[in-house]
Amino acid sequence: MSPNPLATTRAIRHFAPLLMLTLLAGCQSSMGPMSWTSGYRQVALAAPGIEEAAPGGRMATLPNLCQTEPDAEGLVTLPPGCANDLNLQLMVANPQDLIRGREMGPPMAGPIANAARERLDDRGRANERRAMLEGEARSAMGDTATTDGL
Repeated sequence: MSPNPLATTRAIRHFAPLLMLTLLAGCQSSMGPMSWTSGYRQVALAAPGIEEAAPGGRMATLPNLCQTEPDAEGLVTLPPGCANDLNLQLMVANPQDLIRGREMGPPMAGPIANAARERLDDRGRANERRAMLEGEARSAMGDTATTDGL
């Protein structure tokens, strides 16, 4: 005996809103909004066995997001975004670029843009030359001269 299709449709209509609410409740996060402020700073490294770093000693670049204080139990939990900043730091060729970027050089597409501009300017000059030649031809031949072929 097959199930009643009308009863099945009613059951789906009855439980669909409940199912949707259940699925949407799973999307709620208790973490709250995340801060996307990042950045890097240089810190002086202390030598082993010495509490404080000596001025002019070794320096290290560290992400701001990864510099957190331990909690009451002595555990250091890294905030969201710390791993991204650490990975970015490992990918750059010069870590100093994270502190202060370099001056930008000429654009890589500069020669292409110059070539296109020159080509367009040449077309403008060619049109000017054509108009000049047409004017000369009209003055030399009278008003009946045409330059459709140029």
